[in-house]
Amino acid sequence: MLAYLHVKNIALIEELEIDFDEGLNILTGETGAGKSIILGSIHYVLGAKIKKDFIRTGAQEAFVECVFDFQQSGEEEKAVQHILDTYGIQYQQEEGLILSRKMAQNGRSVFRVNGEVVRKEAVQTLATHLIDIHSQHEHQSLLHPKKQLHMLDRYIGDALTTLQTLFYESYKQRRQLLDSMEKHIFDDEQRRREISFLEFVIDEIEQAELRIGEDIEQQTLFDTLSQRQNILHVLSDIEQTFYHTPDVSTLISQHIGELNRVVRYDEVLSHILEGFIQLEDTLHGIHKDVSAYMEDDCADEEALKNAEERLNTINGLKLKYGNDIEEILAYQVEKQKELERLIHYEETMEETKNHIAKLDKALEEYAKQMTDIRKQGAKRLEADITHALKSLNLQEAVFGVCVYALETYATTGADRVVFEISTNKGEGKKPLSQVASGGELSRVMLAIKSILSTIDGVDTLIFDEIDTGISGITAQKVAERMQRLSLERQLICITHLPQIAAMADSHFLIHKETVGDGTVTGMKRLEDEASVCELARMLSGAVTTESALANAREMKLVAKNRTLLC
Repeated sequence: MLAYLHVKNIALIEELEIDFDEGLNILTGETGAGKSIILGSIHYVLGAKIKKDFIRTGAQEAFVECVFDFQQSGEEEKAVQHILDTYGIQYQQEEGLILSRKMAQNGRSVFRVNGEVVRKEAVQTLATHLIDIHSQHEHQSLLHPKKQLHMLDRYIGDALTTLQTLFYESYKQRRQLLDSMEKHIFDDEQRRREISFLEFVIDEIEQAELRIGEDIEQQTLFDTLSQRQNILHVLSDIEQTFYHTPDVSTLISQHIGELNRVVRYDEVLSHILEGFIQLEDTLHGIHKDVSAYMEDDCADEEALKNAEERLNTINGLKLKYGNDIEEILAYQVEKQKELERLIHYEETMEETKNHIAKLDKALEEYAKQMTDIRKQGAKRLEADITHALKSLNLQEAVFGVCVYALETYATTGADRVVFEISTNKGEGKKPLSQVASGGELSRVMLAIKSILSTIDGVDTLIFDEIDTGISGITAQKVAERMQRLSLERQLICITHLPQIAAMADSHFLIHKETVGDGTVTGMKRLEDEASVCELARMLSGAVTTESALANAREMKLVAKNRTLLC
């Protein structure tokens, strides 16, 4: 569940921290107080796109942090653990799962999971297992057939997953083969020209007899040989210094002879003599090495010319076929395959057509099985939704989940799903997009969410004004449905209806106030009488009357008794 939310410098929020509880968490407040900012902040930390003007005026960056707590190990925690393992992120159940996002004015964001910097995609993947947010725009998305198909498939679950994967892989492979066929359709003249070109390319690379790493070897050799004159000049200076006028070597030999004549008079001189002898040996060794290097015939002009020519050959091939020898050789292999395909053009095309035919047969079988499973699932889903709608004061509602055949395959199969509804007795079902009012859409969405939540296993559901277009007894029915749902899941609900707010296990007030020269949105937990006063405000408006307070207390008492009965 979502245990903690920390928001800093988002819109009107300077900084606030919220500890959420299990069960039904209700957020209320005046219109414009900032309830949508709270929901938006949760969206942002889970990877949604943020607008620059959502960062508080005057602030250089904004920050949002969420802590998710798994009360007990379950399938969702295992799924989350698997994702964390994939990204190499440490997780301990007692410490919870910490997601954060820092957003700068320049648009740059930094996502972290348990302190580790991650890509946005990692957070978005985690989010699907942590939280399900229903905002007002989803009312409209519910009207789209693609969304309806997605909801049916989520409802069916594992029974469809393997088939969907098999179908998609076959569909993708078929599409690639068709694209390849279209790309490689040649007439005889085109084919001859292409064969001639490929043979030239392959022959040019083969003639070069490239070795991996040879370009580096030749470049090193060329650099060494091209600097030979500089090297010889340096060595010539060394020879001039030590072995010509004045001859340092001769002078050292003379000094050794002189020291030998006088060393017997003072033993201290033996140390100096030994140093001169070592110096003479060192000079002889250097002279030998210098002479050998200068007389080496391997490093001559011919070798330099050969290295330069080889480099020119290699670099010429790089310009045409790849950045390095590995790429050039891989390009050769690729072109060899193309040449073989063109030489055996008719056989290749026939093989491709046969492969496509096999895929068509597989797709047909997969699609048929998927359709059968979807139709079976559709009957169960429409029964479940119809039952849920009756508990939401749509007593005469009959819901339909219709599976129609597409004219051509799509990535999801050969089916189109349409949600239909009849809300009045004696009326036929019509597509949801044609007949559902705002209040009915809200209840349909709540019914679907409550059903899917038990399948998805997501611990936290967030509803942003699920009460759109409803009031009276309908509002009470919606409140009761949400209260029952909160016994199994954590619910966080933004509402304007006192019937829903009265059901709160935890009640929070979002308020706006002037601080200095600015406006700040805050949030506080309401306990007992404070919650009653907020309910009374929602009931009576600007002036809180005694009757409104009495009504609010009664609503809280009724809600508490219903909770005890559950």
